[in-house]
This record gives sequence, structure tokens and C-alpha cells, in this order.
Amino acid sequence: MNLWHLVLSAGLMAKVVLLVLFGLSVFTWAVILVKIRGLREAFRGLKEAERALKESEDLRETVENLRGISEGWSKEVLKEWLRRYSRLKKEFPRPSDPHLRSLWLLSLKDLFLAECQRVREERLHSLKAYLGFLATVGNTAPFIGLFGTVWGIMNAFHRIGLKGSASLATVAPGIAEALIATAMGLFAAIPAVMAYNHFLRKGEALREAFSQMEEKLAYFCTCDLLKESLG
Repeated sequence: MNLWHLVLSAGLMAKVVLLVLFGLSVFTWAVILVKIRGLREAFRGLKEAERALKESEDLRETVENLRGISEGWSKEVLKEWLRRYSRLKKEFPRPSDPHLRSLWLLSLKDLFLAECQRVREERLHSLKAYLGFLATVGNTAPFIGLFGTVWGIMNAFHRIGLKGSASLATVAPGIAEALIATAMGLFAAIPAVMAYNHFLRKGEALREAFSQMEEKLAYFCTCDLLKESLG
């Protein structure tokens, strides 16, 4: 109650600083909760997808094993990769000239890898949303709190000048405002920095996992194209 009374009795500038920091803190936690939910969805079924590819020996088995994977982000990525592969095969059919088939195979493989990377980055882009906001809060919130600290100390010295006394009762309100602003700045910045680093690591881990699956699937697709080229 004393802390709440101190906040209410603070000056206008201190209240503005505290309000800004409180708003940043609330929005930061909202972003954290949304990002945690998004990462859970992204990692759901990832191990199943990796196991399905590992247990497959060709593209046909991959399609069959894909049906047993739980619905989720990982399954959607794999399905989209396979759709892109089917579309490329229709758009670029096997040339009738046998001398052009090796070039056709290599070109189609490169196109498929480019499509896989595009799908992967499009999906991962959604996970990067608001990471910049977390980084901004982590970098600026302590300085906003520091501004409130400096303002509170200035008020303390101003009261000393008005009353001509440096007693505790004179300087305590201004110092208290300064300490509250500092604490609020750290309260907003620390979770933002921790969440930013955590989500960044999770995003890189997800990218690495999908890159490995992408290489495995590209190998199966290359084998499929090679069979068609020799057929």
C-alpha cells in the first residue's frame, strides 16, 4: 500500500515514465505468451516428422509415413514441400532428348531446393514476428527507467533548494521515485531480453531441424527424378 501511495503521489513526469514502462511490460508478456504458443505448435510433431523421414527409403514411403504424423506445423511443411515437388514435375516434364535429361534433373533438383528453402523461410518468418519489439524493449526500457531516475533525483535536489534542508523527509520522495523508475525499467527489460534470446535459439534449432529434413527429402526426390530420367 505504501508503494502504491508513493506511485500515486509521484510527479507527472514520473507517472508518465512508469505508465510507459508498464505498457511495455504488459505488451512484452503478451508477445511472450503468443510466441510460446507458436513455438509449441511449430515443434509439435517435429520428432515424428524426423522419424518418418529417417524410416523412409524412398519418396513413396515418405508419402505413406507422412499420413501417420500428427497434425501440426511440421506436417504442413512436409506436405507443402511435396506439393511443390509435384507442381515442379508437372511444369517441367522430362525432356524427350536423352542428352538433356541430366541437365533437366539437376535443374529440377535446384528448383526444388529453392522452393523448400522458400517454404521454410516463409514459415519461420511468422515466428520472427515481434522479436524486434522484444529487442527494442530490452535495449530501451533501462534507459527509460534511467530517465525517470534522473528526474527523481532532480526533484530531490529541487526540494532541497526550496526548503534549504537536506533531511531525509525532504529527499526521500524524489529518491523513491527514482528507485521505482529504475526497478520498473529493469522489470520490463529483463523478461524481454531473456525471451528474445530464448526465441532466437529456438528459431535456429527449428531451422536446423528443417534443413536436415529438407536435405533428406531432396535426396528422395533426386532418386525419384533419376528413375524417371532413366525410364
